[in-house]
Amino acid sequence: MPTIFDSESPLSEQEMLEVREYAKERIRLWRRHSIYSVVALLASCASVIPFSKGHSLHAHAEPFGRLLVLLSMGMLVAFVLSAGFFYSAWQALRDMERGQG
Repeated sequence: MPTIFDSESPLSEQEMLEVREYAKERIRLWRRHSIYSVVALLASCASVIPFSKGHSLHAHAEPFGRLLVLLSMGMLVAFVLSAGFFYSAWQALRDMERGQG
């Protein structure tokens, strides 16, 4: 797939503006996803605490606590992926502005 740096001639101002707007839209999308996923991760990690030893729900730790730990691990994967996509989108915009700006 060709990139903006593969073109024979430099991009026009209109094309650069379109590329920047699209990149900023992607950054906003992945920033929002990262924020939602970190909030979900923190909530799922906090929900494991009542099932810990010494707390009131420890008797129910086997069926529910294990599921909550697995949910927290899944939320960690979702957060790492969305934060990675956010960082790569931000990095691409920065590189594009340095290379073409």
